[in-house]
Amino acid sequence: MNNEPRQNPYEVLGVEKDADARAIKKAYFERVRQNPPETHPEEFRRLREAYELLSDPEARQAFDASTAAQADGPEAAGNAHLQEAINLFEAGDKDGGRNVLTTLLTEQPDFHDARLLLGRHFLFEGELKQALAEFDALLERAPDHWQGHLQRGWVLVRQEQLKEAADAFWRAGKHGPSEVGPRVALADCLEAMGQVADAIEVLTKAQELPGVSRMDVLALKVRRIATMLEYGQDANVAEELEKLDAELPEGADPELRRWTGGQLSSAAAHLFAQQKSKAANRLLEFGRRFNPESATEVAYPTRVTLDVDALPAVTRDWLHSEAERIGGWRVVTTWVMPAIFTLALATATCFLMAFISFGTSERGVLGWVGCAVLAAVAFGVTWAQARQLLRVMASPYGRFNTIHPLHLIEVAIDRITVWPLVHLQDLQLVNHQNNGVYQHTALEMRFNGKRMTLTVRGKDKAEAVANELIARRRRVLELLGRGMLDAESGVEHLPPALLARADKAGHVRAGTPRSPWPGVFAAAGVGVVLVGGAIWPQQRVAAEHAWTRVAARGDLGSLLEYLREQPDPRFAPEIQARVDAELGRSRALLDARLDPGSPAGPSRAFFAGLLEAVSRTHSRRVSVTWAAPEGVRTLPQDDPSELLVRAWQRTVDEALGQGVLVVDGGRGSLHEGPPLLTLRVREESRPGAGSGSAQRVWSVAQEGLGADAAVPPLELVADAADPRAAEVLFHAWVDRWHLPGAGDRRPLLLTASTLGQEAQP
Repeated sequence: MNNEPRQNPYEVLGVEKDADARAIKKAYFERVRQNPPETHPEEFRRLREAYELLSDPEARQAFDASTAAQADGPEAAGNAHLQEAINLFEAGDKDGGRNVLTTLLTEQPDFHDARLLLGRHFLFEGELKQALAEFDALLERAPDHWQGHLQRGWVLVRQEQLKEAADAFWRAGKHGPSEVGPRVALADCLEAMGQVADAIEVLTKAQELPGVSRMDVLALKVRRIATMLEYGQDANVAEELEKLDAELPEGADPELRRWTGGQLSSAAAHLFAQQKSKAANRLLEFGRRFNPESATEVAYPTRVTLDVDALPAVTRDWLHSEAERIGGWRVVTTWVMPAIFTLALATATCFLMAFISFGTSERGVLGWVGCAVLAAVAFGVTWAQARQLLRVMASPYGRFNTIHPLHLIEVAIDRITVWPLVHLQDLQLVNHQNNGVYQHTALEMRFNGKRMTLTVRGKDKAEAVANELIARRRRVLELLGRGMLDAESGVEHLPPALLARADKAGHVRAGTPRSPWPGVFAAAGVGVVLVGGAIWPQQRVAAEHAWTRVAARGDLGSLLEYLREQPDPRFAPEIQARVDAELGRSRALLDARLDPGSPAGPSRAFFAGLLEAVSRTHSRRVSVTWAAPEGVRTLPQDDPSELLVRAWQRTVDEALGQGVLVVDGGRGSLHEGPPLLTLRVREESRPGAGSGSAQRVWSVAQEGLGADAAVPPLELVADAADPRAAEVLFHAWVDRWHLPGAGDRRPLLLTASTLGQEAQP
């Protein structure tokens, strides 16, 4: 503690001894403006000490009592000893002060001011039994000493004997009929006992005390309104506030109006301490009418986000100094991670465009639309991330957290988030570990119901931050309650009045915000344009790749598919020449196998026509379909469709060689193209010449070949009772069309009997 003798607080502030509270406060702020703490720290300290003493009614009364007597009065020696004890207490010499008072009371047992001072000293030091003993001794000698009853009540409150304390406060009011302090203390005690209605009634009646000053009446009204808000009895609060406003119109004494605003701020500080943020802000907002010049007696939002450009120069300078002190730019994640993300997105976008522009896959309309969508998304996201990186690189602050005298502040690039400490309602430290190894500590906080988590590395550092937050909140509420928050050092760096400019979303903007979407859409449009420009070169690359792939494979099916699906003019003639060469070998084989003198010689024109159709249509597919008689349900084992397909495949392979034509049952693979020839077989049943006999009739028709290769339709007949009727009909077909195999009766149906015949030597 300071060992210097205490100066007269009235002289320090330059006020008279009978100055009221508003005059004292006015003088204090005038001298603080003349002696700010940044340039006059010692003078500011003396001003604050003087104001704190004179703004506390009991401390002021004790000081006045110690200096009341004149040096030549009969109690001069006792008052001198009383002042000596006060000086010793302030210098930190507790034992010395006690000894002076004890000696004084031994000599003058009825010196009540000395006993009152000794009892208050014990109360302040937490020695409740000694304090209670001193006040009891005082009341034993002076039963009507109202201050003794008042102080005794405070001791009983500390001992949690509320009923006895209420009785002591009542007695203090009885013996001090014009004193407001005992009534307020009684109201506090009744509130603690849950008797809120009685407490409000006590405050109401206290306004009617004889000789009560107007300032005390106003203070009691404010206290009554605050009590109603604290305990949820706010049905009539609006009416009471309007009455208070009507009592102090704008034309009233301005100092009295400012003093009343300070009383409302003091009540709001109490509500903030009770975690009644909404009610506290209501009082502060109303009190703004009485003290609009105050920078701190304003409603505090729970959280506000501010653009850095919206901050005054002094605030930006302070943030810059904090960034230098804390090292915002030295945090790796501030700019390294955004740079890595931007580089990764740019690289991925480049690879995507390379794939789109130089990929060898063939794409249709839907494929290109999908590529355009992907490119638009990639370019838009990359541009947004690059914009974020530019914001980071242009920021003079980076990312860091700091504690302002009134707020917890999160600085993020070009914005700051402010959490006023008056709303801090809960704070917990949670240590996070990974496999038993400490990682970091999370400070989980609640500001007026909103959650906020602050990550701190290091247990000791986290505890220090938590303790600082709690201490700062306690100091903010204490100064707000005393009306001294405007003089707090550092308040001007982020004045609460600036936070009051926030919009409904809790944002203070530097101007009309620039939307990022036009840039995103422009970047997406660039991506789409680049994809459009890549269509023609990619198609050429895909065509070259397809040509290379087909040329490497070299089979007839791949060559025909290429000519049918994507006949690039650069490569189609060469592919067509290779197809014709393959078909030429088939024609040579046809000539070798079907010489004019063979039974199948007449079918040479038919197969030559097929080869010509393959060269012209680029399809090598032949379909053979069989249809059952109308109204007849054929069992699967009686359906010759698959047998006909296999028989025809064997026939064309014998005539043209394997792999030239592909025969199917009308449901062939799509990559083989449309059928160049379709043979439709429709079966009917007819009665035979004999009684009870029946005939199976196949009607064969051809579709797809031109007139040069046309063959007449057939109608083939076989005995329906013959189990080999299908073979008979097929071989009749072979004979009639002079196909390869005419005269060769190889079995079509692999029955048990035919398998036995095939096995004979």
